[in-house]
Order: sequence, then structure tokens, then C-alpha cells
Amino acid sequence: MATTMAATFPLASNESSVKMDALVEEITQSVQALKDSRQQSKSEPADASAPLNASPELQQLRQRLVEASWHLHQHALGPGEYILSLSVGVHYCACLKWLCRFKVFNGVPLEGNIAYDKLAAAISAPEGALKSVARMAMTSGLFTEPIPNHIAHSPTSAMIASNPNLLLWSEFMTEVGIPTASAFADATQRWPGSLSNTETAYNLAFDTPLPLFEHLKTLPTRTEQFAGYMKSVTNSEGTSLKHLVSGYDWAALPQDSVVVDVGGSTGHGSIAIAETFPDLRFIVQDLETNADAGRESLAKAENEAQKDLADRITFQAHDFFQDQPIVGADVYLLRMIIHDWSDDDSVRILSRIVKAMEPNKTKSTLVIMDSVLPLPGQLPATLERLLRLRDLTMRQVFNSRERAPEEWSALMARVDPSLKLVRTAKPFGSVLSVMEWKLEDPVAQMTMPLNVEEQVAKEEKVTPVAVS
Repeated sequence: MATTMAATFPLASNESSVKMDALVEEITQSVQALKDSRQQSKSEPADASAPLNASPELQQLRQRLVEASWHLHQHALGPGEYILSLSVGVHYCACLKWLCRFKVFNGVPLEGNIAYDKLAAAISAPEGALKSVARMAMTSGLFTEPIPNHIAHSPTSAMIASNPNLLLWSEFMTEVGIPTASAFADATQRWPGSLSNTETAYNLAFDTPLPLFEHLKTLPTRTEQFAGYMKSVTNSEGTSLKHLVSGYDWAALPQDSVVVDVGGSTGHGSIAIAETFPDLRFIVQDLETNADAGRESLAKAENEAQKDLADRITFQAHDFFQDQPIVGADVYLLRMIIHDWSDDDSVRILSRIVKAMEPNKTKSTLVIMDSVLPLPGQLPATLERLLRLRDLTMRQVFNSRERAPEEWSALMARVDPSLKLVRTAKPFGSVLSVMEWKLEDPVAQMTMPLNVEEQVAKEEKVTPVAVS
């Protein structure tokens, strides 16, 4: 058996063997450290390995384990087999699409199991296709077959079945995200260098002349899927709202300071901050439909805490391409906004805000929470690929992009040369950075071009602001 395995999975070189030994040692140490940490901290939840439930120490240990395991997997396969294995991911996505389309997640009981023939009849799908798809999905951790010809949930598939937003995420990702990504090469070939949001991979994939958001308005089912998709993204570790709360020193703002949440949708970001910092007031700006939805949601407050939020958070219909109606606010917040737009459109958006900051430039601060791309290899690969994925998604859907530090610097210089980067932070586990910008008098202005290496190193060392 050992001889067969060696022939099937040949190691490329002695150097590869040394790397694998080091990775095995790293994995062993990380697993032991995780065990020790859980034993020492009885306050940790049972599922302490999950990012959203873990302490920062456990998150770091877990990240080391994930990174080392991923590299070990690559080394064990070798270049040839690893390349061929990429096709498996394509079929996992195809299986997920099939499982969503035929309502398999809800068709399988959360407790116990169901025979394939009964499930096939219930979801109106061919039994043979159901078996093939389900058994392929099982190799990725979705579903199990506890007894022959019966299917049951695994912990992963049960999570999708019991979380409506995660199910909607799965539907939107497979029905919209995958076709869009697949059309990227064709779109680039058809519209090379285009910055138009109507000449994108999305437009090509769905044969529409409309930008994404305008097109979604015509498709109620897709709109519902997108809403769930965004809620799942917001609730994931990398874009969790807890990083917005901890990534900026909100406690340093004076009592009754006004935070203008530009493009804040239905107010989820402002609500997260307001729940922790009761002395701040918020104005959430978005297009009328979102503003109305946010206002209606807060108006239904049932407990005193929620009623307090309704008193401190107001909603305002506003198009951020138009002049900013709130002049001289303490903070103008843009979270995950600028990455949707080209440089020219971003300058238009930001210029409106900077104009509103001018009358109170010593107080007004512009806080942008968005991705800041590192140089290749500056982050663990399992983290970097999430940022690269976001960058590709922006290009495929909007012909925009995520920006590197020097690109942020150049963009802000176009908006107003007197904008100065005061501080940047990247809370541990976040794929987004928090950038704090202020207007400075030209005479006193200090030139602060962002150095990529120093910036990324600084972000990784930042200790999140303590939140009581």
C-alpha cells in the first residue's frame, strides 16, 4: 500500500519534503495550542473554532492551522494533480446550484433521513440525478448517506437549511455569481479596458443593457436572493459589523456627535455602532426605497433598547452623486461603497462629501471602510484570496475594483489634495480596512503617500479599539 501511495503521489523534491515536514509540525503545534487554549478558557463557547465565536487568540491559532493545512494539501498533491483538481470546485458549485434549484436542503429533514426515491418524488426531480449530485456534494461535506439509498443532513448542509440568508446566498452565488465569473474572459475580449458599468461580465452573462442594481429591480426573486446574499456577507467574519465597531475610536467623539452613514442601506452599520455607543446620533442616507425600509424597521421597535435606537437614528433619502445636504457633520462614513465605483465616479461621490466637510474642517472626519489590497504574498494565502475574490467580483459586476494603498492615495489626491490620511486600521479577521481622512490647511499639510509595505505591516499590527 505504501509503495502504491508513493507512486501515485510523488513528492517533487527533497525541498518539498522539507516543506511538508515543516507544515506538519506547524499543524501539530497549532492543534495542540488550540486544545490548550480551550482548556484554559472555560468561558469559550463549545464551537470556539468558528471565527465569529472565537477569541482573538483562538482566531489566530485557527488561521495558522487553516493556512498550514491548505499548503500541505497543495504540496501533497503536487503541481500536476493540483491543477487537475481545480475541476472539482467547478462541479461542487454546479452541485450547489442543483441542490438549491430543486429545494433539496429543505426537502431533507433536519432530524433523521429520507430515502432517495421519496425525496425525488417530493422535489419533482429524477432519482438518478439526485443521487449523483448528492453523492458528489457529500465529498465536500454537504449531506451524508447514513444507510444505503438514504440521505441525511451533515452539519454544513443543516446550517444552510436552517439559515434562510445563507440559503439565499447559495442561490445568488450559483445563479448569478458563477455565470458572471464565467463570462469575464468574454467580456474583457468584447470590451477591453471599459470602465462602464453596462459593459461588464454581468451584462454579458444575463444579456442586459442595465447595470446590476437596475437590473435586479426588474427581478423580484433575484432581489430577494441578493438581500440574503448581502446579509450573509455582512454576517461573515471578514466583513462582520463588529470590525466597524472596533476599527474606529467612536468613543473619542463628543456626546451627541452626528455620524452620516452615506449609502448606509437600511442602517445595519449605524445600528451596530449605536448599540455600543449610546451618545452618538446617526443619519443614514440611501435611495428612497432603502431609507423607507430602514425607517419602517426601526419604527416597529418593541423593547426600550430598540426604541432608543429609533430616537438616535434617522433616515434620509439621498443620492450620493448629488450635493451632501448635511454640512459639517462630525463623521461621514462610507462602508463598502467606493469599491463599487470607478475612479471617476468615486471622485464625484467623495467630492460632494468633502465640500460638506469644508465649513467645519477641523472637526469633520471622513471614515472609509473598504478593502486595501496588499502586495502578493503579504497576507496568508487563505486570507489574501478573499481580497482577490472581492477585487475580481467588482471588476466582473461593475468594472470597478478593490484598491491598493497607492491607488487609494492617488484617488483621494484627485478628490482634494488637502485630504490627509490620519489613521488606518485593519482589525484581526477583517478583510476591510478602516481609513480616517481629514482636511488639512494647504500650508500645514504634510505629504503622506502610502507606502505599500509599511501600510500593510501597520494594519496587521493594529490592536482593535477596546469596546466595553
